[in-house]
Amino acid sequence: MIQPPVYHPFAWVTTRNERTLVTNPLKWENGMYRMDLDAFREQIKGCKLFILCNPHNPGGVVWREEELSAIADICYDEKVLVFSDEIHADLTLPPHKHRPFATISEKARMNSVTFMSPSKAFNMPGLSASHAIIFNEELQRQFRTYIDAGELDMGHVFAFLSVEAAYSHGTEWLDQCLAYIQGNIDYVDEFLKFHTPKIKAIRPEASYLVWLDCRELGLTQEALNDFFVDKAHLALNDGAMFGKEGTGFMRLNVASPRCILEKAMGQLAEAYQLV
Repeated sequence: MIQPPVYHPFAWVTTRNERTLVTNPLKWENGMYRMDLDAFREQIKGCKLFILCNPHNPGGVVWREEELSAIADICYDEKVLVFSDEIHADLTLPPHKHRPFATISEKARMNSVTFMSPSKAFNMPGLSASHAIIFNEELQRQFRTYIDAGELDMGHVFAFLSVEAAYSHGTEWLDQCLAYIQGNIDYVDEFLKFHTPKIKAIRPEASYLVWLDCRELGLTQEALNDFFVDKAHLALNDGAMFGKEGTGFMRLNVASPRCILEKAMGQLAEAYQLV
């Protein structure tokens, strides 16, 4: 089970492995996504695995502890394993605090696998460095057996040294990076409010990805993509790729120099005048 709109490979990895995809769509409340826990309790029945996006991509939500606690209890009782994707955790924006799923409770700790990587926060995906955190010894044994069988654990010296350097000596850099990202988010939000009021930025609580609510434009998804690509000449992510619940939205990456964002927003404003 997944919670769309959500990172699209979650659906791919399920269906391409010939497994049944179950969805628990998020609720849209006061300009932000929240979990539909009542529906979750029913929809999780019969599932074997739940993939949690924590923090959420593309919505930018830092989940509340009560939401994570409820998920932990339900999945434990229903014998559903939780995969918690926490790759954006290090990009949680102050004053928000990321809570690793496995620390919520003993049930969460013993019934989950946490996947993390420095690739987002430190911009090093090319090093192919990631790690899994598993406290349940039997789950860890099964995971190691699978990984070893495919030789998927064969890291390289550049990845090991870079990960160690990032986590050991990268705090000052990351703090400055987060401050710059926050400034970019502020800039985009204010620009859209003044120049393109029918396009609204959903301010992320984590990460550099800004979910744009374009539904007031009244365009089909095809026309919306045409507007951004052919009119504004911007290559954003199509919201519908994250599930049908993403229809009417686009995803903007603001992890770039301010001058690049200013140019992009200028192009968007020009195209907006023609809608």
